[in-house]
Amino acid sequence: MTAFPAICGHIAFNVVVGWTLLSLCRRERAWAETLSLSILLGMYAETLSVATLMFLGVPLSDAGPVVLALAGGGAAVALYRGRLRLPRVSVERPRWYEWLLLVTVGEKVLFALWQLTRTHIYFDDALTHWSGRARSLFGGVNWSLDPASPFFLAGHVGSPHYPLQTILWRALTARLSGAWDDAIARADGLVFFAVIIGAIWLAVRRFSGVRWLAAGAAFTASAVPLHAWHAAAGYSDIAVEAFAVAALAALLRGEWLLGGVMAAGTAWSKNDGLVLFFPALLIAAGLLQEGRTLRERGQGVGRFLIGFATLAPWLVFKYAHSLGVSPGPNRLGWHSDAPGLFWNTVMMGPTSGILWVCVFGCAIWTGRAMFRDMTGRALLAAFLTSLGGVVFVFGSTDAYAFLKDQTTIHRSMMQFSGVAILVMTYGVWLKLRTEAS
Repeated sequence: MTAFPAICGHIAFNVVVGWTLLSLCRRERAWAETLSLSILLGMYAETLSVATLMFLGVPLSDAGPVVLALAGGGAAVALYRGRLRLPRVSVERPRWYEWLLLVTVGEKVLFALWQLTRTHIYFDDALTHWSGRARSLFGGVNWSLDPASPFFLAGHVGSPHYPLQTILWRALTARLSGAWDDAIARADGLVFFAVIIGAIWLAVRRFSGVRWLAAGAAFTASAVPLHAWHAAAGYSDIAVEAFAVAALAALLRGEWLLGGVMAAGTAWSKNDGLVLFFPALLIAAGLLQEGRTLRERGQGVGRFLIGFATLAPWLVFKYAHSLGVSPGPNRLGWHSDAPGLFWNTVMMGPTSGILWVCVFGCAIWTGRAMFRDMTGRALLAAFLTSLGGVVFVFGSTDAYAFLKDQTTIHRSMMQFSGVAILVMTYGVWLKLRTEAS
């Protein structure tokens, strides 16, 4: 329990950082939209800034306070100049189905908190790639930025190919707390879970204006079986999902730069974001420009790419040290039994319940209506691109082994679930609106 003040303080700091950055550009958003974005943007900006200083030779013990001082100074200046303003919080009276949503989500939050307070971290990859490396970085033991060292990025514990966002966030939280704790090793998952539910609810409410539909979409996301576990599992897959949903929601609002930054957040969370979500989000950003002049289209896509380019320090470091997207070989070759494995694992497997049956059913039912709508075409293209990426990776690369033994495939589909729910909810709303008219 002693770690929770540090965890809460760190989250609050991220909100302030993110809110300060969002205040630099005036945009009409609901206060809840700004809050959820502030958490993700603050995490991204803080960890990437600390990583950049570390790449330049500054140790974590100095990089953390430097970023803290710069962020605090920036927030103070923004507040002094009147750019950082407290939002006008307006909460509508919940309807009966929204009370049910709060109860179901609250039950999962309590379950995650029980795990954080009563159990130790126990998943293999969380113990090695993510929290294991974070603990090495926090302790300053068996961690090096020298590629000739056997402790390069704690590669003896986990893969050095994996990005550093959650690793740095946990190490920085432990420094605030003064000690490592298994709650710190997993607490960010609960934050990402809350952001996913909130971002889906807010995005659906914005484009549809239908409260019951927004509540239904949020409930569907909260009901995905793996979400309840990954809210306190210590993996980074739920972080990828949170940034992907936030990126797509930003694009639906026409915030191209922020959409690019959130897309970069997926890749800063895990390499999957670079392969499975960046191409899909880029295509969506391009197709959502339909009807604009060529110059306006170029500016919109350009802003998205500029936002993604904020990840350049990690991408340059990754390229300079030949850190690919996979720790193993990347031999290509189609596996003929992959479709059957996909069916048994994804459609019939227990980790997603009936989610994918419903998603693909909705895709068939709403496909024609979505193809006739500009936004629908963009969302459908993003959905199919990410889905195609998943099929290609697990059907035609060495990642097939993780489909066959039913390990990574479940987490990858969970990453994709939030985007799929958001896309299909738009299709359902479009279909209902079309039939009503």
